[in-house]
Amino acid sequence: MSTSRRTFLELLLVGAGLPVADPPASSGGLGALSRAANSEVSEVELEVVESAEGFSLRAPKYSVRFQRAQIPQLEVSQDGLKLFRLPAISGLWNPDGKEQLSAVAGGKLQKLAPDQYELALTARSSLWTDRIFRWSFYPDHIEFQQQARGPSALGRCFFFADGISGNWDNGSSPGIWSNTSIFGDQYFSPAVNLGDQSYFTIAISQSVGIMEDNSPSAGYHPNEWAGDFAPPPLCLIFRKAGNWAAVGIGTRPGSYLFNSLEYTGSRYAGAGFYVNYLGYRTASDGFESPTAVLQFGSSEYEALSAYVHWLDARGFSTSRRFPNAPWHHLPIFCGWGEQENQTRLHAGVAHDFCTQDNYEKWIADLEAKGLPVGTIIIDDKWQKHYGTFDVDGRKWPDLKRFISRQHAKARHVLLWVPAYETEGLDPSLCVLERGIPIAGDVTNPRYEEMLRSRISHLVRDLGVDGFKEDWIGGITRRPGVKIHQPILGIEFERHFQFILHDESHRWKPDALIETQTPNPLFRESSDVLRLNDIWYGARDVTSTMRRRAAIAHAAGWDLVDCDDASSTDLEEWWNYMQAQPTFGIPSLYVLSRMKSTLEDVPPQRWTELAVLWKDYIAKLGP
Repeated sequence: MSTSRRTFLELLLVGAGLPVADPPASSGGLGALSRAANSEVSEVELEVVESAEGFSLRAPKYSVRFQRAQIPQLEVSQDGLKLFRLPAISGLWNPDGKEQLSAVAGGKLQKLAPDQYELALTARSSLWTDRIFRWSFYPDHIEFQQQARGPSALGRCFFFADGISGNWDNGSSPGIWSNTSIFGDQYFSPAVNLGDQSYFTIAISQSVGIMEDNSPSAGYHPNEWAGDFAPPPLCLIFRKAGNWAAVGIGTRPGSYLFNSLEYTGSRYAGAGFYVNYLGYRTASDGFESPTAVLQFGSSEYEALSAYVHWLDARGFSTSRRFPNAPWHHLPIFCGWGEQENQTRLHAGVAHDFCTQDNYEKWIADLEAKGLPVGTIIIDDKWQKHYGTFDVDGRKWPDLKRFISRQHAKARHVLLWVPAYETEGLDPSLCVLERGIPIAGDVTNPRYEEMLRSRISHLVRDLGVDGFKEDWIGGITRRPGVKIHQPILGIEFERHFQFILHDESHRWKPDALIETQTPNPLFRESSDVLRLNDIWYGARDVTSTMRRRAAIAHAAGWDLVDCDDASSTDLEEWWNYMQAQPTFGIPSLYVLSRMKSTLEDVPPQRWTELAVLWKDYIAKLGP
């Protein structure tokens, strides 16, 4: 099942008929996508025409017109169509207030190489010294970065904006010339939500990361229930006619000290992008913002792949440390769906039914149905305490023997684990917010030592083959938490996942860590990317999951767990079960009925599914 990116994307986007944006549909297709993902743009001379008012620059992928003014502006076009008007300077706030910028100077274009020009500007700031704004122009993309120095803590760091427009007024921004004007009509987001929405009008705000800067709207808004990909690639991809442009950010591993890239939505005075450091970092020794990039393509997936390729080229990502083992490809059974089904028959909640007795029965049912499962996932809650990874002996009296029996039948066993939960932990091992534990403190060596010892025991002593990570996300959107080291945001999550992956592979080099983190920064600690949950009201499930698989693959994961929770209705479930082997690892969550509609699975479906899975396994080869 080792396929190249081009072959895999061809299967996803062409052979499988993955839908893209609603009319007008994107153009370009797979050939352009493959070129963006796998080849360098050849060195070319950029064309520049300078004038008293500014300059015009033409590149193979885009054109730019720079205008000097009180707030200098860059107008970015693609194929003669205007995409964005961007302020050349951007704001950097502290947690207590916004920055006032004035006296903008500079703006002379410098040629650094045949394929690179740089534009540098300075400004006077009410908060910082040494305010510098740098733009770099290459044949295939544009970069922007800002710098500052000062004793204050960092708050919101903006890109292409200086504040947030109000709905009906300028809000906290100086006005439209300080924000981004977007001339496209919609954008594609690689974040996943339970409303299965990927395309949005430019008026809709979006948070791309692990925790939004503001709380979601109250009420039933499944399109806002994000976090199933956390973090996804940190970019949004805007459309104008048949053209697409990715607006994203990247920085060095270790510097992703914010929760998300925030997009304000296009409002009265335009739109903006920003990250929020929440006061946990200062600019005392100098601050360089993440680098923002504009990448271009003829489809949303071509632009996404170009963005990921840029991350890799700039050293803003990580690489896989272990190859996938053959058993990683085998069909999966996860007991969560049947645990939920038990709640229909008995009082209690789903995690009450994560017992050794139940899993023995379900495995016997798998065998009776002739389903060649290779991996068993024991889901929520085999633990006595979420935070301590200690086996609940009442539910699982002999986990070691259970695993040994599965090994004897050529199966492997994963345990479901939530990230940095506090249940069972001493508060001294936790991040505290207003004195209340909110997360296991992965920056505390004592917590890491405890966690590694628990993982070691499960893998080395009990025989566990890996873990399915869940419940990931940001730990706070507020300043002032008590933490051992000020490593928050995406880096906090990355540290937990690295510990889980590193300690498991220490004892089993072929261990499987399954995650929901399709951001290239997390490749070093993820063996398989799970496509994650679907919602009860979801329809057209197969197309939704193919779209998620395409995002995961573009981000660097060839192997994905198709997942199967939550089951919607019987027809959707069966359509999806048939499609799974064409783009990922087949995954089964139910053995009896749909937990949403309570439809029973007809016996012939199990016979047909067994044939599908055996054929899938045969195609994997020896």
